[in-house]
Amino acid sequence: MTPADEPNHAKPDNDAARAERLKDLDAKLSAVRERRAPPKPARGGGRWAGHELAWRMVIDLAAGIAVGGAMGYGLDVLLGTAPLFLIVLVLLGFASGVRVMMQSAADHQARLKAKEEAWDAARRDNGAPQGAPDTTTGATAPRNEGM
Repeated sequence: MTPADEPNHAKPDNDAARAERLKDLDAKLSAVRERRAPPKPARGGGRWAGHELAWRMVIDLAAGIAVGGAMGYGLDVLLGTAPLFLIVLVLLGFASGVRVMMQSAADHQARLKAKEEAWDAARRDNGAPQGAPDTTTGATAPRNEGM
């Protein structure tokens, strides 16, 4: 009995077919892993999620006060009035800073609500978008995974 006739020894023409099937299987598995991979965290995610918004709000408020104070001081020096314009424009700068902060918060809230509505709509359509939290219990069969 020759080695080529043994049952455990693959024939050369069978090796090419097996290699092709393995490449095809590997491609399918890669596609499934890519679809099921957890979403990459957003910039600054994790423990520091939302810090960009907080810093933006603080800077908006401080900038409003600083610009108002600088303009008020400049007008007071030019016109020779005591701290009249300084006080008035610092208060106006504070009010404009608070207004900009409220707009930033409203924009952020609208973005979060739109994202949540998109996730809910996708769940109703039986497919969650990339980044949507997984709410399946595992009791349902997976959708066609490209096989």
